[in-house]
Amino acid sequence: MRDIKFRAWDKALKRWTNYSIDDDLLMFYDKQGECWEIDREGERFILCQYTGLKNFNGKEIYEGDIVRAVGFSEWIGVAKYSDKNQVFVFECIDKNYRGNIVFMSQFGQSFKILGNIYENPELLKELTNDN
Repeated sequence: MRDIKFRAWDKALKRWTNYSIDDDLLMFYDKQGECWEIDREGERFILCQYTGLKNFNGKEIYEGDIVRAVGFSEWIGVAKYSDKNQVFVFECIDKNYRGNIVFMSQFGQSFKILGNIYENPELLKELTNDN
């Protein structure tokens, strides 16, 4: 059975923070104010779900991670959940690749995490422009 895990990005402080689900209420920890907050509209905090996959050295891959296929090609993509396919996929950011999504199962654990779209937005722009 796959672990269902999340991590939480604080858009205001631009860093990962803690979250808690208590009585069906989702709360996030404001590390600057040192208090718990509710963000019903998703204006400040973003939950990123664990995809169930790990990279080649055992690091967990979450939504928003930027990954490169190892040993297959120089293919690069971003981990996302596909509502259409109801599965986690990698959305291609490599313009040299023909398809726009790749099912994660195609690569097994042959990934290198390059960063993520929250901490490394410049990397996403750089990779998109280079290809």
